[in-house]
Amino acid sequence: MDTEHILIAGGGLAGATAAKTLRSEGFQGRITVVCAENEQPYLRPPLSKEFLLGKAGEDTVPVLAAGWYGRTTSNSSLARRSRLPILPPTRCICDQEPGFRSASS
Repeated sequence: MDTEHILIAGGGLAGATAAKTLRSEGFQGRITVVCAENEQPYLRPPLSKEFLLGKAGEDTVPVLAAGWYGRTTSNSSLARRSRLPILPPTRCICDQEPGFRSASS
């Protein structure tokens, strides 16, 4: 059983792409993408320039398909409403939800 855990801070294009790349390159450990929003990561320019103007559908906005985080493996997740910094000495991140999340060494 793989015990590696990668914690990605930020749910924008870079964070979602990092998670997708890790999986496509064969990483089998746990991945947690931490973001401050209640939605899955979405493409900001298409949202502001196309979707809100009625030129694109809602399905064009997410970076990854709906359900990707739970579907790719059972150990991919999206943590929401997290805004506090990573604490380097302990390799943990504080979360507004109860508890801490930690990354492997």
